Amino acid sequence: MSSELSRPRSTKATVTVALTTAGLVLSACAGREAHPIAATNPSDSVFDCAGIQREFEANERQIQATLKERSAAQGKNVVLGVTGALIFLPALFFMDPKSPEKVEIDALRNRNKVLEDIARSKKCSPPVSQLADVYKKLDAPAPPPPGSSSAH
Repeated sequence: MSSELSRPRSTKATVTVALTTAGLVLSACAGREAHPIAATNPSDSVFDCAGIQREFEANERQIQATLKERSAAQGKNVVLGVTGALIFLPALFFMDPKSPEKVEIDALRNRNKVLEDIARSKKCSPPVSQLADVYKKLDAPAPPPPGSSSAH
């Protein structure tokens, strides 16, 4: 009878571990849809110079926040990729191949280009980006994957 009592404990422990693992894996796989902003707005014509500058700066703050989110998502994909390759193959199915952050960053940058054009047309001083170095990194071509050769 004591062996029957110990069996449910090990089964409960196994179920608990399995449910916890499944919960962690499923919570990591969700991904999200991109929510890009529009490049133009109906209220663009009523902007004054200060309003243009405020929105430009707010967009750059949003770009910085989105870059942090993108970095975290890429880190999660690396962990899932390593886990899937070495330990738990189904983890590969939970990687998020989409990059909603890139879509949103591109939309914010496009909006800022429109704001620069509006500033120019209203003879305002052009908004100055604080993210020039960040943009250079974003615009740099991606390195080729390891093992690929560009020469044939």
